Amino acid sequence: MKNKPTFLLFGLILLTSCSVTTGIVQGTLCYPSEYVPAMNVYLKTIGSNKIYQLASKEDQRAFTFRKIPEGNYVAFAYTIEATAVDLNNKTSKAKGGFTQFVPCGQTIACKDHSLISFKVKKGKTTNAISICDWYGAIVPAEK
Repeated sequence: MKNKPTFLLFGLILLTSCSVTTGIVQGTLCYPSEYVPAMNVYLKTIGSNKIYQLASKEDQRAFTFRKIPEGNYVAFAYTIEATAVDLNNKTSKAKGGFTQFVPCGQTIACKDHSLISFKVKKGKTTNAISICDWYGAIVPAEK
């Protein structure tokens, strides 16, 4: 029984050193079509160039990022395949984001297409990130 306090102290140190330092981000993918194309979904840290990427499949409407460090982020997506061809025969991908347009109601009266910043907290899940603005979302260039 002499080792009981030592064992408890060791256990407490072990639990403290294994504390959670990341969070989870869950959201929804929308697209102005009958289906949702495959996409690259991104989380970008505010004030940094650190970007986390997740590939979605065709008709996938939900996404989950795990082990995202605590901080402030924005969310956006690009289709994997090109979706448009201009008059010069140049193709481009569609881009969308979690912008002010989304909570506004996504109507013609909603003019703000800037990305919404959200916070990820360690040990917590950040929900309701809806990447649904495909009508002028102001998003970073895809790398």
